[in-house]
Amino acid sequence: MRRLFALALLVLAACAGPEERYLLPEITGVETYRSSARTIQVTRMDLPAYVSDSEITLLGEDGVLRPTKSGFWADEPERALTEMLAAGLDQALTASVAADPWPFEGLADIQVAVKVHRLSGVPGQALAFSGQYFLTSPAHGNLERARRFSYSVPMNEATIPAFAAAQTEALRLLVNEIAKTIARG
Repeated sequence: MRRLFALALLVLAACAGPEERYLLPEITGVETYRSSARTIQVTRMDLPAYVSDSEITLLGEDGVLRPTKSGFWADEPERALTEMLAAGLDQALTASVAADPWPFEGLADIQVAVKVHRLSGVPGQALAFSGQYFLTSPAHGNLERARRFSYSVPMNEATIPAFAAAQTEALRLLVNEIAKTIARG
């Protein structure tokens, strides 16, 4: 019986199609700002359930979210987007920036938290990226800011790589906005 079960599992595994895994392109071209903060912590991004799934979901013209049958993100979306945000802020600011888990001994001068309300796109049309970000000061306690953001980024092609590129561009816009807010103090 065990042999039959093992054989059945092997047959099922052989029938499964190959999974295509996609990386988000790296953020480039961020604006640079001076910051009085020495350290900045980026907490894990809060994403809607349909974005957190490793299977890529696209918005149809009828407004229905549908998973792609063979397209998957190469990394866990929350981790990948959080790391990209931290890397972008590290490029944009003079401070040392790190994503959670916080690697330093003391508290960060500034903590960045992002709650994403929407991250979806109609292939060949546009990607919508909106939510809210929060800036606090765990080390000093004198900073409490909340700002809403909303971006629409064109998707020139109806492909998963175009969707990935639009996500990176939307994140670059958010990096620039957060960096500018931090630099203003």
